[in-house]
Amino acid sequence: MKKLNPLALTGIIAGAVVLILGATVAGTWVNAYNGEITRRETINEKRGNVHNSLNARYDKVTQYIAAIESANEIIIDLLEQITDARTAFADAVASHNPEAADDEAEKLDGAFIQLVSYMEDNPDDLNPIDLYEGFMGEFAASTNVVLYNIESFNQSAREYNVFIQTFPNNMFLQGKTTFETYSVANYNTTLPTFSD
Repeated sequence: MKKLNPLALTGIIAGAVVLILGATVAGTWVNAYNGEITRRETINEKRGNVHNSLNARYDKVTQYIAAIESANEIIIDLLEQITDARTAFADAVASHNPEAADDEAEKLDGAFIQLVSYMEDNPDDLNPIDLYEGFMGEFAASTNVVLYNIESFNQSAREYNVFIQTFPNNMFLQGKTTFETYSVANYNTTLPTFSD
């Protein structure tokens, strides 16, 4: 039996180590790359769910706007703000501009919260009272749906941000930006008070 030359044995071992190390690095890179894509797609889907739930919420507002016949100046002003912001929100979603949609949603929600607050403080201004009760029921239900979708998006965004910033993924995913989470400031606050 022929003995292996120690130099040849060292070369074989070194080659095997390099091959294993290369396979490990390649596997880690593929895992980081595929994981980032999967998480980003989940976030995009969940952002779409937020926009859809906001859209459904604003459609309900539009239906109630049509039913309000004798609104005073405050209500008319708020309804105009909602209508303008609703149009801008729909345009941003249609043009696939999520940042602009988020900005318009914030404006829309601000006016929406003011309208709801005014309606709560001045239910006698609305005719009939059933309109007020129905609107408040829709407001509560739609708020819950929006909150659920926002929390779901925020959880996915946090998971994505941790994934791209964790070693060794951060070595392979340099340049990937983190996702901003939605603020729920308009949903968990005390409603402002309006006086006649």
